[in-house]
Amino acid sequence: MVITFWGTRGSIPVPGESTIKYGGNTPCVHILTDEERNIIIDAGTGIRGLGKELKQNSSNELDLFISHTHWDHIHGLPFFAPLYNSKTLLNIHLHDNFSPNKIIETQLHSSFFPIDKDELTANIKYAPIDISKEIKIGNVEVRTVKVHHSKGTVAFKFTENEKSVVYMTDNEIFCEQESNDKKPDKILELNSSLIEFCYGSDYLIHDSMYNHNDFIKKKGWGHSDNISLAYFSMYAKVKNLVLFHYEPDYKDSEIDKLEFETQQLIKDNNSKIKCIASFEGMKIHTQGIE
Repeated sequence: MVITFWGTRGSIPVPGESTIKYGGNTPCVHILTDEERNIIIDAGTGIRGLGKELKQNSSNELDLFISHTHWDHIHGLPFFAPLYNSKTLLNIHLHDNFSPNKIIETQLHSSFFPIDKDELTANIKYAPIDISKEIKIGNVEVRTVKVHHSKGTVAFKFTENEKSVVYMTDNEIFCEQESNDKKPDKILELNSSLIEFCYGSDYLIHDSMYNHNDFIKKKGWGHSDNISLAYFSMYAKVKNLVLFHYEPDYKDSEIDKLEFETQQLIKDNNSKIKCIASFEGMKIHTQGIE
């Protein structure tokens, strides 16, 4: 598998000089499988650039997995070029009562967008997610699990040729502390099912929206801080941790600090987990990070 990051920011796009290093587009990740099938995760503004590349490569069948329907995970969809290609077969996988047809119709309402839904010439199919069942995309096995966010939010685990990647954004790692003192045992106790889901994964791409001080102010919002995430990843014994879904007000320098703090905590606990902060254009191969 080759995983490419097209959008790494949470909540709202933030272009500008202070977000050049990590990027300002909202969530979109592309997986090119070993069979060269295309899997897309979330449809934030990053999906626009991906769509232009896929159009050039004449990719016909696409599988889009949407973690949930909050705005930052779907607002790039009307700008996704393959939707306007009659040769495209787009399978939209979603665990929610809000169907893809409804999402698209709402976004393309004349009050919000100048293009009518009838101009979408792609063959769009809805594939509802049943979290009790595994999904097969060619040789890739896809498992899902509900996470600690709003109704309908799920995480995905993609496994191909004994390599696994977990995408778990918009998940709040539960903890009980209200100060700077962490209680790692509570993190294990309160998040055991999600830790089990991630256990032993080659890559964990996880929400790291806040530093710890900001997380305390926004506890219950459905996002995580980097310190809780470091303990979570160590309990899950993942091989690589990828920070993702950053607070829109964070400058590149603040994400640098998130990355450093996380790496240092992992090192201080004698863990061999490799940690990196995702950025637009970053590629992950099964054999390493580019």
